[in-house]
Amino acid sequence: MAYIFPEKIFANALTYYLQCPFKFKCHNDKEIKAEFVEKPESYVGKVIHLVLKHLFDVTQVPADKRREQDVGQLVRYFWARMPKDRYSKDYWSSEDRRQLFGSEGQEKSFGVQAIAILNNYVASVDLSATPLFLEDWMDCQVDEFTISGRIDRIDQDSDSSISVWDYKTGKLPFHDNVEKMMEEDLQVPIYAIIASNRNPFAEQIRAGLIYVKYSKIFDIVWTKNKLAGVENRIVAIINKAKNDNDLLPRINNLCPWCEYRTVCPERDKIEGKGKKIDEVSW
Repeated sequence: MAYIFPEKIFANALTYYLQCPFKFKCHNDKEIKAEFVEKPESYVGKVIHLVLKHLFDVTQVPADKRREQDVGQLVRYFWARMPKDRYSKDYWSSEDRRQLFGSEGQEKSFGVQAIAILNNYVASVDLSATPLFLEDWMDCQVDEFTISGRIDRIDQDSDSSISVWDYKTGKLPFHDNVEKMMEEDLQVPIYAIIASNRNPFAEQIRAGLIYVKYSKIFDIVWTKNKLAGVENRIVAIINKAKNDNDLLPRINNLCPWCEYRTVCPERDKIEGKGKKIDEVSW
């Protein structure tokens, strides 16, 4: 079956196109299966997302009670109830987790670190936000295309403004210039466009990345007029991807972790953590 350009463009997939057109193609080709391998860091990241979703859900925790929550208890609760995958009702067992982390002691170390990260975050940020949406899949129409994504959090800041947030649980970005970040990672700009479309009352849209481990925020504020310019850029990139008949690989520093590496025609040129290392024998 030949590759068909997708009817719905996901926020992360369009960023893939900027990184590597071949990865974009693989992501949208139903015949190519991603080979995602869970790692301790990704497991911890998912737990942190679940804790933050629970913490900001007013049906679970009243806004004035958020700071009183036992973060350690929440981490342990969601840690033990992590689904095997998005479509599974089965949880990771203690044996599964031992194999993932290497040992029970290693698992505990990662868990204690997750608790410390969240305790530091909760102690240092404003927890009074009024979320409109939490971890919701949303889409909207731009030009002839549908863009979509799962947005971590959308807050209502006032009668005419909203904030759109994406949690990051890894290291700080290479750039500290938020405009440069938004040029290279299209997730947040696309989330802002979708959030604006879904909340037409908002004349001002604040959007950004929250690096939970460092309690650090990189954000930008767009008016509806300025966001229209961002939307034009997104449409231009989608059209470029649609008209790209080659979709060739582009080697970059994320290649060693790519879930499509085994089918990449440039896989033999990829260097990095995936490269074989001959350790010394003494």
